[in-house]
Amino acid sequence: MRWYSDLYLGSNAAHNIHEIRKKAVSGKLMAGVYYITLSSVPGNLLDIFHNGMLRQSLFAANQCTDIVGVAEGKLEAVRLVQTIIQEIYEKTGGFDVRGYFKEESFVEE
Repeated sequence: MRWYSDLYLGSNAAHNIHEIRKKAVSGKLMAGVYYITLSSVPGNLLDIFHNGMLRQSLFAANQCTDIVGVAEGKLEAVRLVQTIIQEIYEKTGGFDVRGYFKEESFVEE
């Protein structure tokens, strides 16, 4: 699991990010916490999934775990993805999400 150094946070998740990251490293299940990652499917932009999905070996083996955002609640996650995509478009004029998130901007925990 790698974390974007300038992690995008939903307003609810921002209050608990230190605890969320600590639990994520320990592999603990967190009710209502969603990760936003670079997409595992070519041609898609971002993925949203509940943190508990990583406990399933088949999912974890195939899912990109480069986390760019964290949200509490599905609606907050969807809104955060909207914010990320809009920001990328405004800064670059396009939707090259992988190009926007540079490899060196991720740290492993």
